[in-house]
Amino acid sequence: MNSDYADTPYDKWGADTGVRPQLLVSAAKFPQYRHVPGAVSVPDYLQGGDAERTALDLATRMPPDAVIARMESDLLRAARLRELLRLPGQDFASTLAFRDKVRMKTLVRRSGIAVPEFAPIRVLFDLLGFVREHGYPVVVKPALGSGSTGTQVLRGPADLARLLTEGLPEQALVERFVEGRMYVVDGLVSAGRPVAAFVSRYLNDCLSFHDGIYLGSAQLTRDHPLTDRLITYAHKVLDALPTPECTTFHLEVFHTPDDRLVLCEIGSRTGGALTAPAIHAATGYNLDEQWFRAQVAPDSLTDARFHGVAPGRSAGWVVFYPERATLTALPQNPPPFVAEERLRATLGATYQGGVKSAHYLAAYVLTGADDQEVERHATELARWYAAGVRWTGHENENAFTTTDTTETTNTNTN
Repeated sequence: MNSDYADTPYDKWGADTGVRPQLLVSAAKFPQYRHVPGAVSVPDYLQGGDAERTALDLATRMPPDAVIARMESDLLRAARLRELLRLPGQDFASTLAFRDKVRMKTLVRRSGIAVPEFAPIRVLFDLLGFVREHGYPVVVKPALGSGSTGTQVLRGPADLARLLTEGLPEQALVERFVEGRMYVVDGLVSAGRPVAAFVSRYLNDCLSFHDGIYLGSAQLTRDHPLTDRLITYAHKVLDALPTPECTTFHLEVFHTPDDRLVLCEIGSRTGGALTAPAIHAATGYNLDEQWFRAQVAPDSLTDARFHGVAPGRSAGWVVFYPERATLTALPQNPPPFVAEERLRATLGATYQGGVKSAHYLAAYVLTGADDQEVERHATELARWYAAGVRWTGHENENAFTTTDTTETTNTNTN
């Protein structure tokens, strides 16, 4: 894993189940897991084969009952490991259907669900031909990407020329740009059926990190006119794919000005940023913990079923990204509607701006009566943050980037 302990405290989740987690942790995140028995630091976690070799060696010495992976970048190799060890759980074919956007959209379109016109880019003529047929704007993205990394909107020939100069993403696809507001459905599938679903909408968009603009999300209460419709839509998308017996899911869908729902994409994992903490703040339901229990101790699952959050009990999150400068101060004492604060920053460190939607500098869980109030609170929070954060040296565009793994968590009980 390469996630913060606050997101994946597997030892706490399994404490009452008799499960003994053996954790393979990136060297960068390992200080947060040092206290967990069975945690192993993996120096080159994301590439180089260290994680795979360590996993097979560990499985030989202590055969596991399950392979757990929450991060999108871990899903395919976890699926293959399950197959090698003949363990239950999501297999490689199912995982690939959720990870490969070309395969995903092909399967969903076959079921009759609307998706944008799209095409894989195998050679440059695929992109040029698509633009010639469909015109601008178009979106180019890695087929196996995550966190909006490498995603670009081409609005005209100048954008196309810039992309060709920079180089196409590996295994890319191109699709027509869809006008509309982005909505999200996150939930849990257990024993082959959806048992919880929560609807939210983005505040700003997933490419905000490119421009240093905050990204946020607000939960829709179950009395919102779109909640039922979006959850029903999510079930149809899950039915169109080889959905495993147990998974969380993160569906992004456009609601167009002419009232259509058009698929953006879906992942067989929990939404990023502070999606799970925001759901917990609104409902008391820990989505990731229930996903973990469904795989290792299904008898310990809560009996609660969720179809959106209750009226009057919304929540959301906001994340702020680094600038191309040196950080000298962060704001203190967040407003009372902030339920949780997470900081991933080092004062005095120099950053090179946002590189991925999940790589935030500071993040906050907000509460409110509904999505509209959460959005108003997000605007107020952005003003508070701007007044308190301090950067120097903006002119130094080639400064060394510091990546910090320290995280602090503050729960506001006001």
